[in-house]
Amino acid sequence: MQTMNCTSCGAPLTIENQFIRAVTCQYCGSSYIVRGSEGLDPTGKSATLTDYPSRLNVGMTGKIKGRGFSVLGRIRYRYDAGFWEEWQIAWDDGAPPDWLEEDEGLWTLYRRERIKSAIPTYNEVRVGATIQVNNKPVFVTEKRTAQVAGSEGQFSSVFPITGTFGYVTGAADNNTASINYWEDELELSIGEELEFNDFVLS
Repeated sequence: MQTMNCTSCGAPLTIENQFIRAVTCQYCGSSYIVRGSEGLDPTGKSATLTDYPSRLNVGMTGKIKGRGFSVLGRIRYRYDAGFWEEWQIAWDDGAPPDWLEEDEGLWTLYRRERIKSAIPTYNEVRVGATIQVNNKPVFVTEKRTAQVAGSEGQFSSVFPITGTFGYVTGAADNNTASINYWEDELELSIGEELEFNDFVLS
């Protein structure tokens, strides 16, 4: 755990663990890239989030299928049909943080996965087609563009504050595959759908 100060308002920012790469000040909304001992690199101002009913809040703790976690941060994404939220969670056992996606009452636990093979570009992907991702077939069910609507807390990855990005989701075996086409980076996540009773909150 490491404590730094927001360069905009001076408030303390406590970096929760070694995996954190981005943090949003809870007092003024300024966002930073965390560069270890080099300190904070400002990335801009993130929009203030308007609260919507949810089971989670930043700082909350609980268990997913018996595995303890705490909530580090939240990002809200906006797209043409509405919005969804992703909650960054840290595991009590010290494993790298994962993401809980909340979309219209449905929950999916996502883990980032290293890309090991070529992936079609966003423009090449078609809904209803099957693409190869890490040498596994993924049936594409959704292709859209989105943008960050706001954030709070801390994160293990850096996301774009402004602008739009493309994303693709699909079915991969018994899981969900999600690909974010950031401006200069591809991000692959594999998701497991959760039932309401799969996680309990403290």
